[in-house]
Amino acid sequence: LLSLPPSLPPLCQRFLSTLNSSVGLFFILCVWFCVVLPAVNMPTFAHSSFILIVILLQYSSEAVATTRNLHSHRLHHGLLGTGERRGKLVAVEGRKGEVEARLHTRRRLLTARRNSLSLSTRASNLNEIITSLFGGGGGKTGRAAVDFEGIPGTPANPNAAPSWEELGQALEDIVEKDDSLRVFLEDRNPVHPDRHPQAQARATMRLFDAPEGFEPEITLYRDSASWCPYCEKVWLLLEEKRIPYKVSFVPMSCYGRKPEEFLSIQPSGGIPVAVIRGRVISESNDIITEIERLFPDQNPMIPAVGTDEYKAFQTMLKLERRLFSSWFGWLVTGMGEREFLEMADETNGSLAEFGGPYFLGDQMSLVDCMFAPFLERMAASLPYYKGLVFRGNERWGNINRWFEAMEKRPSFQGIQSDYYTHVHDLPPQVGGCRSSGDYERYVDDIDGLTDSWKLPLPEGGSVEPVRPQDRNQKYARFNAAKALLDRHDKVVKFASRALGRGGAGVRAPLSDPYRNNEPRIIPHIDLALRIVANALLQENEHNAMKYAQEAVLSAGIPKDATAACLSYLRDRVGVPRDMNFSEARQLRAYLNLISDAL
Repeated sequence: LLSLPPSLPPLCQRFLSTLNSSVGLFFILCVWFCVVLPAVNMPTFAHSSFILIVILLQYSSEAVATTRNLHSHRLHHGLLGTGERRGKLVAVEGRKGEVEARLHTRRRLLTARRNSLSLSTRASNLNEIITSLFGGGGGKTGRAAVDFEGIPGTPANPNAAPSWEELGQALEDIVEKDDSLRVFLEDRNPVHPDRHPQAQARATMRLFDAPEGFEPEITLYRDSASWCPYCEKVWLLLEEKRIPYKVSFVPMSCYGRKPEEFLSIQPSGGIPVAVIRGRVISESNDIITEIERLFPDQNPMIPAVGTDEYKAFQTMLKLERRLFSSWFGWLVTGMGEREFLEMADETNGSLAEFGGPYFLGDQMSLVDCMFAPFLERMAASLPYYKGLVFRGNERWGNINRWFEAMEKRPSFQGIQSDYYTHVHDLPPQVGGCRSSGDYERYVDDIDGLTDSWKLPLPEGGSVEPVRPQDRNQKYARFNAAKALLDRHDKVVKFASRALGRGGAGVRAPLSDPYRNNEPRIIPHIDLALRIVANALLQENEHNAMKYAQEAVLSAGIPKDATAACLSYLRDRVGVPRDMNFSEARQLRAYLNLISDAL
């Protein structure tokens, strides 16, 4: 199928449609058992062929992706005694199509007009598989149909909200009266992100304590959306060791094209890649090995040889691969729940071996760097796709304490993503995730279809907990406002893409970099986002909700079109790329507030 042209001839489409119907299926089975099998006259073959048909019908949507993913799960050996799948979980680079994609209809209490695009857990029939294989992704789907002839060029009341300059001054006035808020905003928006103790998702250089003018010996090429777990473990190691490095952002194959500059040093396009003292290294474990070899005394992450911790080091790294394999197999095939639970129990027990909270005791090590990306993704994906709460489950108390300890580290605080980002960045990278169990119980909560993205927000979060240090909702709200104020020009144009024409298709529907802006709606989005920013700056949520209703009524902006653009923006707020989780849920909730008012 992957070798066929993108558009199938009408006759072929009709044939596939017939095969997919119940009549077509009945016809195939009749021919198979009445003509083919009697001619072959082999009972064993008949039995096996019947089983084969059942399997194909049941697992057609996962067959290509699962076989490819599991077959490519190879290990390489080195200093770490373990390795990673060469195809990579989060970047099966060069894959020609995503097997599954679907549209969620967002069910809001105050509005049914949503055009938000989400990902599927499985394609329900052969036609959907063909469409998703050849139809492209977010760049060509999800556009709201709007009749622009009935939309005025400018809002009826452009002064329904203060100007961007006035909003910026309003924030400055608030900060002037609150020293603790000023300190908070300065910490979250550092003048020198290259030297800030917390990891910075958008920084292109990290110098830490190096002298002025220092030229880093390491350049890390990682994905621009912060989706890739293999990039994450290298990133986390560099932050923990505080080794100066540069960052060059490249898109993953599921949401963009690699630049020629990157392909010149990495023809396969795979990430991460590091250039260390002029040498190009392309596997995450090889990069980690070289960093530890060159900088062994700078915050060493491997225990001393001969210690009990060193003896456990190799065993724990192998446990990480076994835990990953059990989770990944269950995630993409729907089989292997018992194996995963056993591995999770073993991991929980391993954390107690040296007293915790980290794997080797009270000091973070390389073992934690290796586990972190996948434990983070397990916590997000298991409730959403399997109905199993992983983090916060009393069964795995040591894993819960590990998360709490990691979230106190400046390195992990700036790297950690949220559940919503992960559950939607996994399917386009691995070829689809299979839902099972009581998953529907948590899907709407993580997708923001319940009160999780609606004012008033629960302080501690819902199925996804808010970090204790981030639970000051007032501060999170003001920082979300600052992020919007600082980048409003780009954000307004980005939101207009909801009505723009699609560009080149990509496999990740929530990441469509080639979609075009729609200039005709920009003046209306600009006003709507000024209303959002002003609502964020209100003293409390009650005032914000009252203001939103009044401002929207007086604005005179096209309701359906503007609401579609705000929803499009809301669903594409990424963590940690754009902001952290506590701030992202504030922005998403206030975008919902204005969208619902419309």
